[in-house]
Amino acid sequence: MIISLLVYIILLYDNSIVHPNADKILITCFLFSNLLPIITIIVLQRYGIISDLDASIRKQRIMPLSLGVLYATIGFIVLTLQNADAIVRGLMFCFITNTAIIILITRYWKISIHTMGVAGLLAALWVNGQQSPLIMGFILVLVASARVALKAHNISQVLVGSFLGMILTYVQLHLFFI
Repeated sequence: MIISLLVYIILLYDNSIVHPNADKILITCFLFSNLLPIITIIVLQRYGIISDLDASIRKQRIMPLSLGVLYATIGFIVLTLQNADAIVRGLMFCFITNTAIIILITRYWKISIHTMGVAGLLAALWVNGQQSPLIMGFILVLVASARVALKAHNISQVLVGSFLGMILTYVQLHLFFI
């Protein structure tokens, strides 16, 4: 989740013309893609709805993911009202749709949410012109390796997550926002 905040900072401030409401837009992005999901995970664990902060049990992932879709939907609406740049709104939109796809997959199989999320963020940066394939590849391999080393996922789960995150985000941003 911290990586998403960094990506939003890059998308908002690494431009020749910075949006006049960039600070408010960043607060919206932080609130709906970082703060609310983190608080939700902590609360769900505290009340025993999920067993750990990673929601490592597949069936326990549905509720926090569904709430994540709700938060991102509200965030997307607020970003639209704030006239945020298309790439920023598009990334929040991708959080909605990609998470909905994760929910569908999670009913049958445990896909890596971490690699799907990181790959999607890297695709958004790529679409925005920050194209550093070696650095991006290193970050994605690092996250995927960590998930496998922690025995949270197997190689196919991190590979499919990476592939879907990158392709879905790239396609959605180009179809609907760029």
